[in-house]
Amino acid sequence: MRLSGLLLLFGALLLFSCSSAPQPQEGLPPLPKRSLNASSPKLPPPSENWWKVFGSLELDQLVRKTLSANHDLARAHFRVRELAALLKVQKAERLPRAELDFTGKRARFTPSGALRFGKIIYGEFSGSLRASYEVDLWRRLSASEKAAYFDLLSAKENRKALALSLAAETVSAYLEAAFLSCERDLLREELEVSSRYLSTLEEKYARGLLSSTELLSAKRAHQGLKALLPELERDLRARLQVLELLSGRYPSGTLRLKEAAGLCRQKLPPPPGGIPSDLLLRRPDLRAAQASLRAMAERVKVARRARLPRIVLTAEEGRVSPALKNLLSSKNRLWTLLFGITQPIFEGGRLSAEEKAARMRYQQAQEEYFEAVLEALKEVEYGFLTEKRLQERVKAFEREVRLSQKKARFEKARFETGLLPAETYLKALMEVFESKRKFLAAKKLLFLNRVFLYRALAGDFEEEKE
Repeated sequence: MRLSGLLLLFGALLLFSCSSAPQPQEGLPPLPKRSLNASSPKLPPPSENWWKVFGSLELDQLVRKTLSANHDLARAHFRVRELAALLKVQKAERLPRAELDFTGKRARFTPSGALRFGKIIYGEFSGSLRASYEVDLWRRLSASEKAAYFDLLSAKENRKALALSLAAETVSAYLEAAFLSCERDLLREELEVSSRYLSTLEEKYARGLLSSTELLSAKRAHQGLKALLPELERDLRARLQVLELLSGRYPSGTLRLKEAAGLCRQKLPPPPGGIPSDLLLRRPDLRAAQASLRAMAERVKVARRARLPRIVLTAEEGRVSPALKNLLSSKNRLWTLLFGITQPIFEGGRLSAEEKAARMRYQQAQEEYFEAVLEALKEVEYGFLTEKRLQERVKAFEREVRLSQKKARFEKARFETGLLPAETYLKALMEVFESKRKFLAAKKLLFLNRVFLYRALAGDFEEEKE
């Protein structure tokens, strides 16, 4: 009867410990088989080192510099190493512990009532090897180790997410700086043509062939163009400072971009594709959230199993001798075997409250994971939708540039044959520059949205080995 009672008790405790795992809830809507706004479902996801699609070796070097010199990324790397050490600590909790103990004592005293014997000198020396081991019967220590492992996994994925974010930020800053540089150069050419146009109008006004209202309107337009130049210079310098900060340099704003002009003429390949279900496996921030959720689940198990008995085995073997020279003698040997069971009985509800708190933390992590997944899916759909809109806008401005250039060539031919005054041709030429600036602005937005899309689809990169 006693044996059957013990077996029933053991089975009940085992069921209690196994019932601790929190059950995941359904918090995500059904995912479509492909992104609803993607241009083509057959296109592959972003390739490794996705920023190379922009065709700039200079940009590739800047991104690699950022990933190797950024302080935030270095801090994330040290966080990974810290959690790797903590995982070793948790693994050690499951192993036996061994301690070597040695004590020595030498004393002299005079016993009361025994003065004729004089002073007594005695000694006591002991040495022992003690080993202890906690039997992980309910797998509480195993759950603690798993939680530490998932913490480490989450930190590694967070480091990848940070690297992806830094790469995207560097590419965006470089693209903005490159297009601002192109817009500035284009504006300078337009200002030269505007100055010539204004000079011809002033000559006509001096001969009485132009009204003061028309001349004043032309001067205002010219001054407006001149005011744009320092604004572009300030914006360009600000983006260069961002690039310098990201790559660990002093933010002087003097970084020279050698490939800006070529980048402004670059044509993008088709946008990448993406399957929503694959996104959960590709994006490092989602993988980090999932690993964090699994760590929370393991800690719920730890909190519940902390309410079960703990079994500790202890063994000690040693020597005790009044003289150091006889310490290793076999007749002075001692040994001890201990078997201990500790069962919490009353702690004022602390253990049950800790278990409830662990479950609530798990529920919070689960809601954060669902929210992160939905936000990631929204980013992808938004990126594809914006890609379509910007593609159409770029094509429209490209047509406008071609039409304005065609008109300018026609006006130039008429001007050279004397059929048209100079100001008419110069005005047509200014319209070409204006349409080009609009085209560059739209193309810049398209390039920046492509970076956003690569980031949303978790474009990969080569990661340095630890």
